[in-house]
Amino acid sequence: MVRIALTFHFLSLTSYIVVISDRLVTSPCAIVADVMGYTANLQRIMRATNKGNDAMFEFAKRQKVLELNPRSPLIEGLLRRVERLQEEDVEHDPEAEENLKEVATILIDGALVRSGFEVPDSDE
Repeated sequence: MVRIALTFHFLSLTSYIVVISDRLVTSPCAIVADVMGYTANLQRIMRATNKGNDAMFEFAKRQKVLELNPRSPLIEGLLRRVERLQEEDVEHDPEAEENLKEVATILIDGALVRSGFEVPDSDE
């Protein structure tokens, strides 16, 4: 039940495919290429050879999976905060929701860097 709740609650925070990881031990999350997606190294090669400007490259570049470590204290704390926001008897707090989105973005950006992927520009 915790795994389903964890995945469901984090889906609203991210545009990635979210899965619960059995292989992560110390890291709270990781980004991996999907089955049909390009790895970070292949993306760099495609961009360097100037083949990375077509629609297929853009599609495959987006196919990434966010793996969450359900045993990470950071992920557990985020889940508690997300659940608190979604309780019916609690008044909607847009500032707390924005803080959660910012923390999720920082986690995802860190996972992208650790996995070798390019971090998208937040100004665009």
